[in-house]
Amino acid sequence: MNQRKIILRFKTFTLQAELFDTAIASKFIENLPYEIALQDWGNEAYGSIGLDLGQENPVAEIPPGGLAYTNNGNYFCIFYGQRPAWPVEYIGQINAEDWKQLLGCGDLESVTVRLSD
Repeated sequence: MNQRKIILRFKTFTLQAELFDTAIASKFIENLPYEIALQDWGNEAYGSIGLDLGQENPVAEIPPGGLAYTNNGNYFCIFYGQRPAWPVEYIGQINAEDWKQLLGCGDLESVTVRLSD
């Protein structure tokens, strides 16, 4: 599967991730960069990107470090142990076990998402 590299820049750290070659991920990447105000829900951070990217193949399970999108609120979601409240589009994955930096992190107020250099 063809993947594209992105950077997730939080207040005090940065994570690298890859977006999958799906229609929703392609629409997501076309509109980069994003500045997203985040909310926490268990072990998930999410925030609106302000765009409806549609729906392709929503799934009920996302692995830790998974990146998702849902047009129910136009949310970009970062999962690090939480199950989605409803099926979402699984669009990418944070590299390796780096997602563990999100556990217990107190500075997930916002994220900038951009293409990797």
